[in-house]
Amino acid sequence: MEVVIMFKASQMIYNALRQHDGLKVFTEETNSTSRVWLQFGIKNGGSYRIQFISTDNDCDVAVRIFDLISVDPQKVGKILVVINGLNCKYRYAKFTLTKDNNINVEYDFPVSGKHPEESALEMVIRLNKLVDDAYPELMHAMWS
Repeated sequence: MEVVIMFKASQMIYNALRQHDGLKVFTEETNSTSRVWLQFGIKNGGSYRIQFISTDNDCDVAVRIFDLISVDPQKVGKILVVINGLNCKYRYAKFTLTKDNNINVEYDFPVSGKHPEESALEMVIRLNKLVDDAYPELMHAMWS
């Protein structure tokens, strides 16, 4: 049986986030990635996960919310207009529409950063606020 070890940045982020009361922090490791994730509910919607993903022992961590919304193919045009507006509004995060018509939210920690754990809680707070603000706009485009 092969032992999979959590990458350095993931371990630092996990240790930092689990110190905060009220946050349930989880980990997941494979041979190529280690992930730290938290799950949150959406008001009048489902839920989403904020994932901190490391692929090596460097500090360039990818922060992702996968599949925030699944888009009806007939609504792609309306959704793209909203996504473009959101990408102008939020400078630190990027909304993307996948080839499977799912909306992802992406942020990348810089490679030169030495302590991504110092910004992890701030990213959780900012991304929660972003979802709270953006979700109604996205859903309005889906249902109008």
